[in-house]
Amino acid sequence: MLHDVSVNIASGIGYPHVTPFHPSEEYPEWGEELPIAHEANPVYGLVRDCIKNLGLDAEHQETAEWNPFGEFITPGDRVLIKPNLVLHFNGSGADVRAVTTHGSVIRPVLDYVIRALKGKGQIIVGDAPQANGHFDEIISQNGLREVVAWYQAQGMSIELLDFRKNFYPDGTRDGVREELPGDPNGYVLVDLGKRSFLEAENHLERLYGSDFDRSFIVERHRQGHQYLLSGSVLQADVIISMPKLKTHRKTGVTINCKNMVGANGDKNYLAHYRVGNARQGGDEYPPDLSILANVCYRWDRIARDHILVRNTMGSRYLYRVLNQPFALLQKIYRGITGKDLLLGHGDWHGNDTTWRMCLDLNQIILFADQEGILHDTPQRKYFSVVDGIVAGEADGPLSPTPKAAGYVACGMGGPFAVDYVAMHQMGFDPIKLKVHVEAEKYTHFDFHSSSLSVACVVDSIPTDYRQVNLRFRPQRNWIGHIERQET
Repeated sequence: MLHDVSVNIASGIGYPHVTPFHPSEEYPEWGEELPIAHEANPVYGLVRDCIKNLGLDAEHQETAEWNPFGEFITPGDRVLIKPNLVLHFNGSGADVRAVTTHGSVIRPVLDYVIRALKGKGQIIVGDAPQANGHFDEIISQNGLREVVAWYQAQGMSIELLDFRKNFYPDGTRDGVREELPGDPNGYVLVDLGKRSFLEAENHLERLYGSDFDRSFIVERHRQGHQYLLSGSVLQADVIISMPKLKTHRKTGVTINCKNMVGANGDKNYLAHYRVGNARQGGDEYPPDLSILANVCYRWDRIARDHILVRNTMGSRYLYRVLNQPFALLQKIYRGITGKDLLLGHGDWHGNDTTWRMCLDLNQIILFADQEGILHDTPQRKYFSVVDGIVAGEADGPLSPTPKAAGYVACGMGGPFAVDYVAMHQMGFDPIKLKVHVEAEKYTHFDFHSSSLSVACVVDSIPTDYRQVNLRFRPQRNWIGHIERQET
């Protein structure tokens, strides 16, 4: 039986350390093809069993002929593996492995992709990290550089790419932007028009992207709804999404759906919130904050729209000087109350913009052809493998508290089935998350949570997936709004 989703959870396991993360035991399908690691590598076996439990190529399981990805990969295909390579550090100061997809989870997936391609085709491993993410550091930290280098040494056609056109080494607030080589396969401007989930949102003149000059993001979404997709993404015949299992400050969770933000080459095309509160036509922060908080937000908006937007050394210096009293005020407030005076920019459960942007990108991933033209039928095949060996809870996605969950999930057909199951097992109620509710409503996605077939194994014991509650702590501004109630 072929399941929609497979979950495999193993208590007490961690990532191996020795690259390129060879398996530590022999498997029938590999024979002597792969070296055997001297270090224990439980992750390889966990991912393998998760794929096996999905039911792929069931008639050949545990034989030399087993080719699970042959169910959706054909020799000659272009395969894109899209991990979450968002940032090179954990903003909380904790383990960075809670932030990005680990190379040891990617390794078995690559092995089965190569097996399915049979020496024909192309593999790209790529992502567009956050604007200030240092790509070289990320791929060194998670072992991905060494994994890809090992395959290349074996003569495999595989590339490791940073899809970004530019990045800000010290963050967008400093305004210093460096141009990057970008995707060698170029970029495609995709306009969703009235199919965009942002089409139903009012006050688009208030949109904020990733840069202080909001005129750019507003223009991208005033007449249509434009995104700049990596050419490597749209040219792929198969996409394998490999997100990190984390909470998220703007969407509640980040799994497959949010992972596709990294398919866009320029961050300033991505709408993250609308400035101001609901009374003003925004969703940046709640309307019922204290007078003091509202004053601070209004100061920050003036600073961004009229000072930082100039992007000069003088404007950045002026901002730092003028911001000192407000920064001190926030520090004093935190010391007295133990709480933050400001929530962040759109970092709360009332954000009504980011989930729309995420669903827009998933529309493109599934239904846009190489030229960026939308169709009503899927244009490429989709598979996902979720890395939750060390997951991230609380202040995700950039400053999460590591959570040793020993969790792997996989599935095919689209992002939403795996995301639904993972949300539920994190301890959240999917019907309290707009990104799920609206995805299930949208007929093109053809997703129905009520009919899911799920294989779930916990510590080698088959388990009803609905009985698993890993009790992730939500991001602080989502507490009390997304947790599911135990029956």
